[in-house]
Amino acid sequence: MLIRSRMGVSADGFVATPDGMPAFLSMPDFVPGESHGYTAFIERCDAVLMGRSTFLPALGAPAWPWPGLQVFVLTSRPLPPETPPDVVAVSGGPAEAVDWLRNRGSDGDVHVVGGPRTIEGLAAVGALDRLELVVLPVVLGEGVRLTPPAGPRRSLTLVRSPEMYPDGSVELVYQPGTDNGGHS
Repeated sequence: MLIRSRMGVSADGFVATPDGMPAFLSMPDFVPGESHGYTAFIERCDAVLMGRSTFLPALGAPAWPWPGLQVFVLTSRPLPPETPPDVVAVSGGPAEAVDWLRNRGSDGDVHVVGGPRTIEGLAAVGALDRLELVVLPVVLGEGVRLTPPAGPRRSLTLVRSPEMYPDGSVELVYQPGTDNGGHS
């Protein structure tokens, strides 16, 4: 089992616009659930983990974005009543979420959906196995950064050759390191 984050990031380092729209949606031919190698990626996953801020907008989506996948939500507050019954609320933080994920009785990979805070929290406890980025040929100029402004420095090791997509996007798959390069 690998804990994997996969997200689109603009050429200037933003994963979402200021209003929270994912960078992927800025691409004119983007098809959710299909574009940029998503189908091959999600075939290896049987669970998703996200923070509350990523989960809540999904409740109003026309179709549930994660059919057939076990969903875990990092939150310290109860989930809304309209939450599907198979969604698991995990309180306590990233380390506790990793315990849930590793003890859920499956070898399938876990997709960490969006949320730079959630991704950073998993990286901080050494639990993020892959950081998969699709660098999009667009400059957003502002929005939600891939990492927090004062986040620690971490090394990344490229684990496979970059993949190019017809729209000019490039997929990079990294294994995060645990060092901070002597900085905090």
